[in-house]
Amino acid sequence: MNSKTKLYDSLKPRVISLRLEGMTFSEIQSEVGFIPKSTLSTWLRNVELNETQLGRINEIKRLAGHAGRQKGAIANRQKRIDRLSDIAMRARKEYLENTKDPNFLAGLVLYLAEGTKKSEAFAFMNSDIQLVRFMISWIEQFGGVGGYNNVRFRLYIHELYAHEKCEEFWTSGLNAQKEDFLKTIYKPTGREYKKNPQYKGCLRVEVRGRELYWKTMTWRDCFYSNLS
Repeated sequence: MNSKTKLYDSLKPRVISLRLEGMTFSEIQSEVGFIPKSTLSTWLRNVELNETQLGRINEIKRLAGHAGRQKGAIANRQKRIDRLSDIAMRARKEYLENTKDPNFLAGLVLYLAEGTKKSEAFAFMNSDIQLVRFMISWIEQFGGVGGYNNVRFRLYIHELYAHEKCEEFWTSGLNAQKEDFLKTIYKPTGREYKKNPQYKGCLRVEVRGRELYWKTMTWRDCFYSNLS
């Protein structure tokens, strides 16, 4: 019998006694030193625990799990803060360079007027295809978003226009594919006639991810600061 086996044999009664006190494997290891959990499981598999002992063990596990989740949440929150800080720092540097191009401020003002600012998503909606084309170009030039793989579209239109296949107007006008469009949202209307025969609905343009939204909000702050 080697020294390790002798040591384990001498510790086994102590381990069983601690388990009967309602201790978890981690607590037992803290008391007697490191013993593999597989060994503890073998030693203790026939140990019967009462409701009080089991209750204590389960409560300790629950609290440990809660503490672990809290620690993870704090770490994730700090990562988010660090990432936002990095994006904002880069965006402030980009602002100075971008303002040399008049299209930059034109697109920024257009987004501040028509874009989404309540959710952390860069999304722009308009019924004018020329403005939509301009914004897509702005996204590519200043947002670093290339191609339609990172952009998705959704058409919002009244039910009155459903039979006109307005999706084809937008796919053709933007040189896009049907696959680039999410399902059309038809809005109910009480009218039975077209108020505007040229109306083809409002198109929502949304960029995947959140970075461009965060950058744009920093550009907004820089713009407002210069206004004042």
